[in-house]
Amino acid sequence: MQVFKISVSEILGHPGLYRDVKVKGALPDVGNALARVPDEVLEADLRAESVVEGILVTGPVKAPVVFSCARCLQPITTDVELDVCELFLAPGHEAPPEEEAYEVQGMDIDLEPMLRDNLTLALPLNPVCREDCAGLCATCGKDLNTGVCDCTDEEIDPRWAGLAELRDKLA
Repeated sequence: MQVFKISVSEILGHPGLYRDVKVKGALPDVGNALARVPDEVLEADLRAESVVEGILVTGPVKAPVVFSCARCLQPITTDVELDVCELFLAPGHEAPPEEEAYEVQGMDIDLEPMLRDNLTLALPLNPVCREDCAGLCATCGKDLNTGVCDCTDEEIDPRWAGLAELRDKLA
């Protein structure tokens, strides 16, 4: 996406110089099993600063997030806000073999992979709508936040039947 490619030709190789960049654009397909960034506009106020190794990009990023509660599956919409601090290596500088790094490509840097990675890591893995969410009934699927269900726990898993017999003998 072109909106995330910025030129750093005027600052690259001049440590101490910087360029402030406002980025607005959509990043499709960012998410995990229960949370995702919709194809709406994310906003970032970034500073691209020239350092000896390349370009250091820092600043706040804000994007809308839609997630499903891990307990009751209710959809929730909110914003995720994070601060990024990533180095884009200039030609001639290499990252250690065990590390991956973003790179300056010619006289441009592509912010999309960096933004995608940081947003994905900022998404909750087990989001809940509220701390006291009761979730769903494992038997009938009723939302237990709206009331109790009529299910009973009398059916014993056949894998535990042997232990139930032993309990009855010992009682």
